[in-house]
Amino acid sequence: MPYSAILIEIALPVLLIAGAERFAVNYFLRTPQQIDWVRRHAWLHPNSISRARYPMGFISVFLLYLDFPRTCFLFFTFWMITDITDGEIARKCDLHTEEGETIDPFSDKLMYSPMLVYMAWAGWLSPLWVGLFLLFDIIGQASRRFIKIKAANLFGKAKTFLVVVLLIVVGLEWIYGPLPLLGRTIHPLLVICAALAFCSTVFKLIPNYWYANILSILNLVCGLAGCWVVLAGQPPVYALGLVFLGQFLDLFDGRAAERWGSTPRGEIFDDVADGTSFGLTVGFIVATAFSQLWLGVLIGAIYLAAVVYRLIRFVVEKRKQGVVGGVATFSGMPSPAGALLAGTTCVLIPYEAVNGVIVVATALLMISRVPYAHFGRAILPKIPKIVRVLALGAFLFLLAQGVRRDHYTASLLISFGVAVAYLVSPLFWRAPREDAES
Repeated sequence: MPYSAILIEIALPVLLIAGAERFAVNYFLRTPQQIDWVRRHAWLHPNSISRARYPMGFISVFLLYLDFPRTCFLFFTFWMITDITDGEIARKCDLHTEEGETIDPFSDKLMYSPMLVYMAWAGWLSPLWVGLFLLFDIIGQASRRFIKIKAANLFGKAKTFLVVVLLIVVGLEWIYGPLPLLGRTIHPLLVICAALAFCSTVFKLIPNYWYANILSILNLVCGLAGCWVVLAGQPPVYALGLVFLGQFLDLFDGRAAERWGSTPRGEIFDDVADGTSFGLTVGFIVATAFSQLWLGVLIGAIYLAAVVYRLIRFVVEKRKQGVVGGVATFSGMPSPAGALLAGTTCVLIPYEAVNGVIVVATALLMISRVPYAHFGRAILPKIPKIVRVLALGAFLFLLAQGVRRDHYTASLLISFGVAVAYLVSPLFWRAPREDAES
């Protein structure tokens, strides 16, 4: 069984390496004395670790050329894990430097670029998409010579993570032969990596105060595209996928505005985008879930009206209270969560009565005063980073499987479970008085 062999020969060693790295970083950076010791040794400086990765991508390719694929991918994985190590040392030992913001992403590129080129040459990856990916990557790296903010942005970090996942998937097929469950994800992952490389480069070249607006506009585009998908008679699950993408973008636009500022109409862009993606698109999805058009339109309209009311109330009350920036607590279920619950329900559950009850209940919760924690600000930071990374990787893998095979049940079940967990979260979480909306 190839998957049992993968578990024993690849997954277990990688988990042991990652566990040893986490233990070492946490154990040896506990006290001020240990931190001072690390600071005094140049070879432990984050920049030194980053520079040590420079030749490792080429060595990995050489091991692969010599027909040592298992050794190659364990070696490659070990050195990519050190990318987490140098970041932790920089934060805990206060060794962050402007030079490090440039050489750290450069070392990552030197790690994965030789592997991508060799795999494209060997026929495992599309040369066209690899070429586009590397073109965007090179432009992004060159731009660091004349831009002020040199550190990797969110798109760049996501790109690096996914390209490593891509190389590992290709490596497993290289070692163990065709793996239908994994192999179907290769091309979708490569396309997503190229798109993220493009976004990472573009976001480096535009003024920082436009970051939040661009994220909101992209969210709006997702919503409009989702509406078109439904009106064109395509499966609603495709529209729901665009809503998922809009939710990912919405997760960061508020924090981008807080960090880099925004334009005077930035808040309007955000509300219009949220209303389109999480209100109008999901309203269309709801309408298609009922055999009687009038009933579907009625329930979809009730849901849309709740989203619009929810967004307007939030802005009005925030301005009355003089709140600047984001909040940690919402009064009523936020519209992205409502979209997740109502959308997955109507796509996943084939019973109209159940759909109607859940959608109407979602609408009522959105206009209620039940306190809900902000997922990005109050919940996500409390989840360990390694858990977030593994969960994101697993979900993207299942999503890629769905894109390739048109089987979305697993992804929808996970999304529905997350939505239900968030639905009942006020039973177990209480907002700090100063953070809650009145």
